[in-house]
Amino acid sequence: MKAMLKGRWLKVLLFLVCLLPLLALAWRALNGGLGANPIEFITHTTGDWTRIFLVLTLSITLARKLLRLPEPIGFRRMIGLFAFFYGFLHFSAWIGLDSFSISQRCCTMCGSGPSAPPVLRVSC
Repeated sequence: MKAMLKGRWLKVLLFLVCLLPLLALAWRALNGGLGANPIEFITHTTGDWTRIFLVLTLSITLARKLLRLPEPIGFRRMIGLFAFFYGFLHFSAWIGLDSFSISQRCCTMCGSGPSAPPVLRVSC
């Protein structure tokens, strides 16, 4: 068991497995499977995978202490970096994809649209 956990190929396999959610999201985006609200789907999917990878990262430490195996600690950094990666994608999707619609909604709520009187127009 210990020799299996030290293998370099296991890290390569783990790297590829951690990329599967991104590949599945890209596949759905290319084939039109994101649903009626694609921005919400992308934001929720990347957020869910961020939480999953964070829990996996923390559970490796717990499993290492309970099982008294020091070898799985080598995978914690990679899984933690993937948690950061999916968190960054989540934040980027929220800022990059949803910020236009947020500012558009804000301008509509402020009354700064083209139909508002010039006194009430605010620059957004």
